[in-house]
Amino acid sequence: MRSLLIMGLLMASVGAQLSFAETVYIRDTLYVPLRGGQSSEHRILHKGIPSGTELELLEVNEETSFSQVRTASGMQGWIQNQYLVKTPIAKVRLAVAEEELANLKQQHEQMLATIKTMDNEAAITTSDTTNLTFENSQLKTELAEIKAIAADELFINARNAELISEQDASYLQINQMAEELDNLKNSSAQDWFLRGAGTIIIGLLFGFLISRRIYVNKASNWS
Repeated sequence: MRSLLIMGLLMASVGAQLSFAETVYIRDTLYVPLRGGQSSEHRILHKGIPSGTELELLEVNEETSFSQVRTASGMQGWIQNQYLVKTPIAKVRLAVAEEELANLKQQHEQMLATIKTMDNEAAITTSDTTNLTFENSQLKTELAEIKAIAADELFINARNAELISEQDASYLQINQMAEELDNLKNSSAQDWFLRGAGTIIIGLLFGFLISRRIYVNKASNWS
Protein backbone atom coordinates (compact mmCIF):
# COMPACT_ATOMS: atom_id res chain seq x y z
CA MET A 1 0.00 0.00 0.00
CA ARG A 2 2.83 2.36 0.91
CA SER A 3 4.65 1.62 -2.35
CA LEU A 4 1.54 2.39 -4.36
CA LEU A 5 1.19 5.70 -2.53
CA ILE A 6 4.81 6.59 -3.24
CA MET A 7 4.42 5.70 -6.93
CA GLY A 8 1.29 7.81 -7.09
CA LEU A 9 3.08 10.78 -5.56
CA LEU A 10 6.02 10.37 -7.96
CA MET A 11 3.72 10.17 -10.97
CA ALA A 12 1.81 13.22 -9.75
CA SER A 13 5.11 15.07 -9.28
CA VAL A 14 6.31 14.12 -12.77
CA GLY A 15 2.96 15.05 -14.24
CA ALA A 16 3.03 18.38 -12.47
CA GLN A 17 6.56 19.02 -13.73
CA LEU A 18 5.58 18.14 -17.30
CA SER A 19 2.42 20.24 -17.25
CA PHE A 20 4.28 23.14 -15.64
CA ALA A 21 7.14 23.23 -18.20
CA GLU A 22 7.61 26.61 -19.90
CA THR A 23 10.50 28.73 -21.17
CA VAL A 24 12.34 31.29 -19.02
CA TYR A 25 15.54 33.33 -19.50
CA ILE A 26 18.50 34.55 -17.39
CA ARG A 27 18.25 38.28 -16.72
CA ASP A 28 20.50 40.90 -18.33
CA THR A 29 24.28 41.00 -17.79
CA LEU A 30 24.42 38.21 -15.25
CA TYR A 31 26.21 34.92 -14.82
CA VAL A 32 24.04 32.81 -12.56
CA PRO A 33 25.26 29.61 -10.91
CA LEU A 34 23.20 26.46 -11.35
CA ARG A 35 23.05 24.57 -8.04
CA GLY A 36 22.16 21.06 -7.09
CA GLY A 37 19.59 22.16 -4.49
CA GLN A 38 17.34 24.96 -3.31
CA SER A 39 19.85 26.98 -1.30
CA SER A 40 23.10 28.83 -1.68
CA GLU A 41 24.81 26.04 0.22
CA HIS A 42 24.17 23.36 -2.37
CA ARG A 43 26.80 22.27 -4.82
CA ILE A 44 27.26 24.39 -7.95
CA LEU A 45 26.59 22.34 -11.10
CA HIS A 46 27.36 25.20 -13.52
CA LYS A 47 29.51 28.13 -12.43
CA GLY A 48 27.84 30.78 -14.50
CA ILE A 49 24.98 30.60 -16.97
CA PRO A 50 25.13 33.85 -19.01
CA SER A 51 22.18 36.19 -19.23
CA GLY A 52 19.80 35.56 -22.08
CA THR A 53 20.27 31.78 -21.91
CA GLU A 54 17.05 29.91 -22.67
CA LEU A 55 16.03 27.38 -19.98
CA GLU A 56 13.14 25.01 -19.51
CA LEU A 57 11.28 25.76 -16.28
CA LEU A 58 10.36 22.54 -14.43
CA GLU A 59 9.27 23.71 -10.99
CA VAL A 60 8.90 26.90 -8.96
CA ASN A 61 9.17 26.97 -5.17
CA GLU A 62 8.00 30.29 -3.77
CA GLU A 63 9.02 29.36 -0.24
CA THR A 64 12.69 28.81 -1.05
CA SER A 65 12.66 31.34 -3.95
CA PHE A 66 14.35 28.74 -6.17
CA SER A 67 13.17 27.24 -9.46
CA GLN A 68 14.20 23.96 -11.04
CA VAL A 69 15.31 24.34 -14.66
CA ARG A 70 16.83 22.28 -17.48
CA THR A 71 19.45 23.56 -19.91
CA ALA A 72 19.51 22.88 -23.65
CA SER A 73 22.19 20.24 -23.02
CA GLY A 74 19.89 18.40 -20.56
CA MET A 75 21.53 19.53 -17.29
CA GLN A 76 19.02 20.07 -14.45
CA GLY A 77 19.45 22.22 -11.35
CA TRP A 78 18.11 25.06 -9.22
CA ILE A 79 18.36 28.83 -9.76
CA GLN A 80 17.05 31.70 -7.65
CA ASN A 81 13.77 33.08 -8.98
CA GLN A 82 15.05 36.65 -9.02
CA TYR A 83 17.38 35.80 -11.90
CA LEU A 84 14.63 34.42 -14.12
CA VAL A 85 12.32 36.34 -16.46
CA LYS A 86 9.66 35.11 -18.85
CA THR A 87 10.66 37.28 -21.79
CA PRO A 88 13.98 37.37 -23.67
CA ILE A 89 16.43 40.06 -22.57
CA ALA A 90 17.01 43.22 -24.60
CA LYS A 91 20.19 41.84 -26.13
CA VAL A 92 18.39 38.76 -27.38
CA ARG A 93 15.42 40.78 -28.57
CA LEU A 94 17.81 43.13 -30.37
CA ALA A 95 19.54 40.19 -32.06
CA VAL A 96 16.17 38.77 -33.05
CA ALA A 97 15.05 42.18 -34.31
CA GLU A 98 18.27 42.58 -36.29
CA GLU A 99 17.83 39.13 -37.79
CA GLU A 100 14.22 39.91 -38.67
CA LEU A 101 15.35 43.24 -40.14
CA ALA A 102 18.00 41.46 -42.22
CA ASN A 103 15.36 38.98 -43.39
CA LEU A 104 13.02 41.85 -44.24
CA LYS A 105 15.79 43.60 -46.16
CA GLN A 106 16.52 40.39 -48.05
CA GLN A 107 12.83 39.93 -48.79
CA HIS A 108 12.64 43.57 -49.89
CA GLU A 109 15.60 43.10 -52.23
CA GLN A 110 14.02 39.93 -53.59
CA MET A 111 10.76 41.79 -54.14
CA LEU A 112 12.62 44.61 -55.91
CA ALA A 113 14.38 42.04 -58.10
CA THR A 114 11.04 40.37 -58.81
CA ILE A 115 9.45 43.73 -59.66
CA LYS A 116 12.37 44.55 -61.97
CA THR A 117 12.01 41.17 -63.65
CA MET A 118 8.27 41.72 -64.03
CA ASP A 119 8.91 45.20 -65.47
CA ASN A 120 11.35 43.70 -67.98
CA GLU A 121 8.85 41.00 -68.86
CA ALA A 122 6.14 43.64 -69.20
CA ALA A 123 8.41 45.67 -71.51
CA ILE A 124 9.12 42.56 -73.57
CA THR A 125 5.40 41.77 -73.65
CA THR A 126 4.63 45.32 -74.77
CA SER A 127 7.27 45.07 -77.49
CA ASP A 128 5.90 41.70 -78.57
CA THR A 129 2.38 43.15 -78.62
CA THR A 130 3.57 46.06 -80.78
CA ASN A 131 5.32 43.66 -83.16
CA LEU A 132 2.24 41.44 -83.30
CA THR A 133 0.04 44.47 -84.00
CA PHE A 134 2.36 45.53 -86.83
CA GLU A 135 2.49 41.99 -88.21
CA ASN A 136 -1.30 41.79 -87.96
CA SER A 137 -1.60 45.01 -89.93
CA GLN A 138 0.80 43.66 -92.56
CA LEU A 139 -1.17 40.42 -92.75
CA LYS A 140 -4.41 42.36 -93.22
CA THR A 141 -2.80 44.34 -96.05
CA GLU A 142 -1.46 41.18 -97.67
CA LEU A 143 -4.86 39.53 -97.28
CA ALA A 144 -6.53 42.48 -98.99
CA GLU A 145 -4.00 42.26 -101.81
CA ILE A 146 -4.55 38.52 -102.11
CA LYS A 147 -8.32 39.07 -102.23
CA ALA A 148 -7.84 41.69 -104.94
CA ILE A 149 -5.56 39.36 -106.89
CA ALA A 150 -8.03 36.53 -106.42
CA ALA A 151 -10.84 38.76 -107.68
CA ASP A 152 -8.73 39.72 -110.71
CA GLU A 153 -7.87 36.09 -111.26
CA LEU A 154 -11.56 35.16 -111.18
CA PHE A 155 -12.24 37.89 -113.73
CA ILE A 156 -9.31 36.72 -115.84
CA ASN A 157 -10.49 33.11 -115.64
CA ALA A 158 -14.00 34.12 -116.66
CA ARG A 159 -12.60 36.19 -119.53
CA ASN A 160 -10.35 33.30 -120.58
CA ALA A 161 -13.38 31.00 -120.58
CA GLU A 162 -15.23 33.47 -122.81
CA LEU A 163 -12.24 33.76 -125.15
CA ILE A 164 -11.88 29.98 -125.31
CA SER A 165 -15.57 29.68 -126.15
CA GLU A 166 -15.20 32.35 -128.84
CA GLN A 167 -12.07 30.59 -130.14
CA ASP A 168 -13.92 27.28 -130.33
CA ALA A 169 -16.75 28.98 -132.20
CA SER A 170 -14.21 30.57 -134.55
CA TYR A 171 -12.52 27.18 -135.13
CA LEU A 172 -15.91 25.65 -135.87
CA GLN A 173 -16.74 28.43 -138.29
CA ILE A 174 -13.33 28.08 -139.94
CA ASN A 175 -13.83 24.33 -140.28
CA GLN A 176 -17.24 24.90 -141.81
CA MET A 177 -15.80 27.43 -144.21
CA ALA A 178 -12.99 25.02 -145.08
CA GLU A 179 -15.50 22.31 -145.80
CA GLU A 180 -17.52 24.67 -147.94
CA LEU A 181 -14.34 25.72 -149.72
CA ASP A 182 -13.45 22.10 -150.34
CA ASN A 183 -16.92 21.51 -151.64
CA LEU A 184 -16.62 24.53 -153.90
CA LYS A 185 -13.23 23.34 -155.08
CA ASN A 186 -14.63 19.92 -155.86
CA SER A 187 -17.62 21.45 -157.62
CA SER A 188 -15.42 23.79 -159.63
CA ALA A 189 -13.15 20.94 -160.58
CA GLN A 190 -16.10 18.92 -161.72
CA ASP A 191 -17.32 21.89 -163.78
CA TRP A 192 -13.93 22.34 -165.35
CA PHE A 193 -13.69 18.63 -165.99
CA LEU A 194 -17.10 18.55 -167.65
CA ARG A 195 -16.30 21.64 -169.62
CA GLY A 196 -12.97 20.22 -170.71
CA ALA A 197 -14.51 16.87 -171.57
CA GLY A 198 -17.32 18.60 -173.52
CA THR A 199 -14.79 20.70 -175.40
CA ILE A 200 -12.76 17.63 -176.24
CA ILE A 201 -15.84 15.73 -177.33
CA ILE A 202 -17.02 18.66 -179.44
CA GLY A 203 -13.52 18.96 -180.92
CA LEU A 204 -13.50 15.25 -181.69
CA LEU A 205 -16.96 15.44 -183.28
CA PHE A 206 -15.95 18.51 -185.22
CA GLY A 207 -12.77 16.84 -186.38
CA PHE A 208 -14.69 13.69 -187.26
CA LEU A 209 -17.21 15.64 -189.26
CA ILE A 210 -14.50 17.57 -191.07
CA SER A 211 -12.58 14.39 -191.77
CA ARG A 212 -15.69 12.69 -193.04
CA ARG A 213 -16.49 15.66 -195.24
CA ILE A 214 -13.00 15.66 -196.64
CA TYR A 215 -13.20 11.94 -197.20
CA VAL A 216 -16.59 12.27 -198.93
CA ASN A 217 -15.25 15.02 -201.17
CA LYS A 218 -12.22 12.95 -202.09
CA ALA A 219 -14.36 9.95 -202.72
CA SER A 220 -16.64 11.88 -205.01
CA ASN A 221 -13.62 13.26 -206.90
CA TRP A 222 -12.23 9.82 -207.35
CA SER A 223 -15.41 8.54 -208.74
